[in-house]
Amino acid sequence: MKRSVIGYSKMQQDLCEHELENASFFFSSQANTMMGLGKSLEVNKAINFDSLWQEAKRLLDTAKNAENDNPVLFAVVPFDQEHPTRMVVPEQLFISSSTRASAPEQQESAVAKIISGFSDNQYVEGVENALQRFEQTELSKVVLSRAVEVETESDINQAKFLKNLLSVNSKGFTFSVDVGDGKKLMGASPELLVSRRGHYLTSNPLAGSRPRSNDSLANQESRLSLLNTAKDLHEHGLVVEEVERVMSKYCRNLYTPMVPSVIETNTMLHLSTVLEGQLDDPETSSLQVASELHPTPAVCGYPRETAYDAIRELEAFDRGYFTGMVGWCDARGNGEWVVTIRCAEVGQKNADFAGRDCQ
Repeated sequence: MKRSVIGYSKMQQDLCEHELENASFFFSSQANTMMGLGKSLEVNKAINFDSLWQEAKRLLDTAKNAENDNPVLFAVVPFDQEHPTRMVVPEQLFISSSTRASAPEQQESAVAKIISGFSDNQYVEGVENALQRFEQTELSKVVLSRAVEVETESDINQAKFLKNLLSVNSKGFTFSVDVGDGKKLMGASPELLVSRRGHYLTSNPLAGSRPRSNDSLANQESRLSLLNTAKDLHEHGLVVEEVERVMSKYCRNLYTPMVPSVIETNTMLHLSTVLEGQLDDPETSSLQVASELHPTPAVCGYPRETAYDAIRELEAFDRGYFTGMVGWCDARGNGEWVVTIRCAEVGQKNADFAGRDCQ
């Protein structure tokens, strides 16, 4: 695998504009942006979550050579482990600093229509069923979602789509993944599942949300509401406790703030807690920890298996990669993994969206 560091202008103006169609993976954070071209090694099959790192390590060990003893692997992992996981070690890896400096590009208005979706009646029935399960089973939280597919009259410009996501997601993670059939999973996630840099492990679960307003006074009221509402604090606490339980197995000096804070994206306010620790074992990979955290109560529910079963029964669609995880790791275990929310599978003239609603 050939690795090249380039300027952010070249990344944005040349590669994003002209090479995105051929890129297997694109991943951007506040720190840097990476694009993988070509496929040196790849896997596209169902993998048990507890075997993800073993499969990734096999590919990374195979990719090592005299010129590069620390190759990078990208992966997108589904919500349900029976759905295929995609892993790729690219032939070429381009890295730049963050590409978020420019304003959104103007696009011509596109006419779109909904061609399929989850009906309101189905959703209401699912919510009513979930409420019954709260009373009759150990289930204390379940995150139901809805999906919709839209079709456009004109072609969707994926490069402009991505560049606009980058411009409005300055505090989050932006990604584009080739998922076959001419489609790319494209999204702007605010939620860091886990990252590893050297010996340091970080997770930033989000749970509890309010719409963001252009009115600063309304936003302040929403912040106070999030910090003072028992339901939001309880649901956020469930997520943090589960993340803390998993991270404590791998970390010493783990620090978890006693109370959450509120962070803002362009459209939402979220309760947020940043957990940080030092790894006990330097051989532990970011993907190992991510695999055990996934899916968190923020996108599934609590207890995990009970919520998982409820979602399979109550949702009338396959989530696929929605509420899965996407990211990268290198052969030394460093990496970043984020929750695949605020995303869509974008084709030439259609896009499949999904969203969380009930908790």
